[in-house]
Amino acid sequence: MTKHALFLILLLSGISLVGIPASSEAGYTGDGAKVKSAAKLQLAQTSKDELLEDDDDDDDDDALLGKDEDDDDEEEKEEVAKAEAGDTGAEAAHEALFAENRYPSAGTCGTCHPKHYGEWSVSQHSYAQLSPVYLSLNNKINELANGSNGDFCLRCHNQVGANLGENSFVSNLERHPTSREGITCVVCHRINKAYNKVSGRLALVEGGLTEAVFGPIGNEELERVLDNSQDYKVVINPEEAGRKMHKVIKKFATISDPVFCGACHDVTLFNGFRLEEAYSEYRTSPAAARGVTCQDCHMGKEQGVASGYEQGPAAVVGGVPTKPRKLTNHFFAGPDYSIIHPGIFPHNAEAQQLASLAEWLRFDVEAGWGTDEFEDNVPEGKVYPERWQAIDDRYDAREILNAQFKRLEWATQMRLELLRNGYVMGDIITDRADSGGIAFRVQVRNGTDGHNVPTGFTGERLVWLDVTVTDKTGAVVLRSGDRDPNGDLRDGHSAYVHAGVTPLDQNLFSLQSIFVTQNGRGGEIEHVIPIPYPVISLPRVLPSPRSLIFTGEPPTERNHKKGIEPLGERWAEYKIDGDELTGKGPYRADIKLISQPAPINLIVAMQSVGFDYGLTPRQAGDALIAGAQVLWQREIVFKVK
Repeated sequence: MTKHALFLILLLSGISLVGIPASSEAGYTGDGAKVKSAAKLQLAQTSKDELLEDDDDDDDDDALLGKDEDDDDEEEKEEVAKAEAGDTGAEAAHEALFAENRYPSAGTCGTCHPKHYGEWSVSQHSYAQLSPVYLSLNNKINELANGSNGDFCLRCHNQVGANLGENSFVSNLERHPTSREGITCVVCHRINKAYNKVSGRLALVEGGLTEAVFGPIGNEELERVLDNSQDYKVVINPEEAGRKMHKVIKKFATISDPVFCGACHDVTLFNGFRLEEAYSEYRTSPAAARGVTCQDCHMGKEQGVASGYEQGPAAVVGGVPTKPRKLTNHFFAGPDYSIIHPGIFPHNAEAQQLASLAEWLRFDVEAGWGTDEFEDNVPEGKVYPERWQAIDDRYDAREILNAQFKRLEWATQMRLELLRNGYVMGDIITDRADSGGIAFRVQVRNGTDGHNVPTGFTGERLVWLDVTVTDKTGAVVLRSGDRDPNGDLRDGHSAYVHAGVTPLDQNLFSLQSIFVTQNGRGGEIEHVIPIPYPVISLPRVLPSPRSLIFTGEPPTERNHKKGIEPLGERWAEYKIDGDELTGKGPYRADIKLISQPAPINLIVAMQSVGFDYGLTPRQAGDALIAGAQVLWQREIVFKVK
């Protein structure tokens, strides 16, 4: 029996791989990570369950192929050593230079556009390819769908990589630096055709720094700079020595149109399943009716609100600012936040110059390397990774990291601003408060008129109410929105709820969508990942063999949305029966509205493919929990005696 067949049996039988008699999405497995070469997907292997280990047949297969049994291990060690040392060789260096000439890095653009680069470098767009959750989800979907999803996700998360023909499954440790930048400068400013597509796959205009770029205004200010090239100290000939810049900015009005955003913010799978519908929601919204664009809310002064634009120079060339104009904010706040090493994200040219990604992963931030407190008390004989043996290098690294932490904190505040504008805790109404019981309602409103909340990948987005009601002694009489030991809410995807260890949260108010697939024997099944893997023996993300004209949706799966429409509202209801009261009033309700980008059960569901950067599932899950934000917090007292 193959390991894949055995794994499918385990999924269908509900046998846990971690000791809890629940579903395959039970809990964390794994004991660390080992970075593989690109040929072996270079993903951190986390599952070490002996049931999934290769059997002896693999040795026989290798023998048939004329391989020495140790060949794979030796090749793997060699590839890993090269990656870790940053040794790419002359051929790889040539390829990197060629890629830069085709698609310049954001760091290159940042020389003259420091404000835009600073905003972008810590943005959702710049994190799009670096996110280990995205990377593993892409790999898991392909695992469940037998590879038929291909580079579908890469098309939007990494346009440069898609245009370079990079392998979708390769680690970021082995990607070209511009590819790792995700939605980088050239992804928007090297498009010159109004494709009006969805789900990505846009052709980027190739060329080095001096070639044309495309923007909303055009060439007027650039022409003035070039007419005064001596003052600005610039050249447009790639062969000429000096500060190089693009020779022309061609006007591309579509870049200011919401349809431009819709290319990646509406996602329809091959089988017709509408995974994300942010742009479709916008098109029928009050904001669209008023002529407010996506850019007005997400590139203006305030995150998530049509608040106008700043004025200032779009570029600083040779230390000389260009003329003031309308400035768009390139931060693009969203619900995600970084869970990877701060030496890797935010994007930082100094960090990249100091060390490779693999080297940064070996810098122990938590231990305090590069701080006086640590360095003055370092144990004698302390052994460091080769790159960090010099104390000066550790201090240099710490200086960079301190700047990174400031940028991450700024991003946290901007994200909070966006989420608070979108999610509003409104009225709290007491319907009853006496010896017979307590009943109250909490209003949650959509503060935006541009789209639903949540939007995008709504099956991944967690926004919920955490409610605790206590008596005057502090004893809890109602608890809802709390976490199980895994860090999940006590909903239908909790391993502990499935196992009967933790009760289902009957009062839970959550805006997370639910992916539902049809069971071949009747009924429907909820899924964390929208692939009907328990239903079909060999699932594919391919065009449906059945007409979608009449149903408007794939016949095997659907998205049960639980969000709130533009300017809409929903009410959460809570009830405590009289016999559940302690008689020790007054009672106090602490109510929080919390946002988290992804549930822990998603991490569990993906753990078989591992996580980039050597992250274990536990580390990824803990980082998600640590970054969850309380958007609003209110308190109400029930005067029951």
